[in-house]
Amino acid sequence: MTSPEDAAVDRAEISPEERAVLLVGILDDPAAREDEKDDAAMDLEDFSGPLVETCLTRTIRAEDFTSVLAQTCAESLGGIWARTGHVDPAFMAELRGPAKDEVFGILRIRAPHLLPPDVPLKDL
Repeated sequence: MTSPEDAAVDRAEISPEERAVLLVGILDDPAAREDEKDDAAMDLEDFSGPLVETCLTRTIRAEDFTSVLAQTCAESLGGIWARTGHVDPAFMAELRGPAKDEVFGILRIRAPHLLPPDVPLKDL
């Protein structure tokens, strides 16, 4: 059995790029448990780039914008957009339901300047 200290050392030996790839792999794995996918989606907020954003948007779409997993992915995507200072306007226009609420809620708090101009800041 691995101790928490050993697990921390193992994580430290994995580069951020490798960690992002592993997390995307979990999210894309049809055999992964729902809780594993949710944890991976949450952790992906700490990364950015096309691989991560594509995986999150693909999962949100696959989950029809409504599941708990879609909401977790949307929260991470909103966090990435807020941190990096740019959004995908085409996907932002496609967002709906709970996933849209998550992304717009994160942006309203962390980066309101990234919201579309027609979105009221107080009503979301």
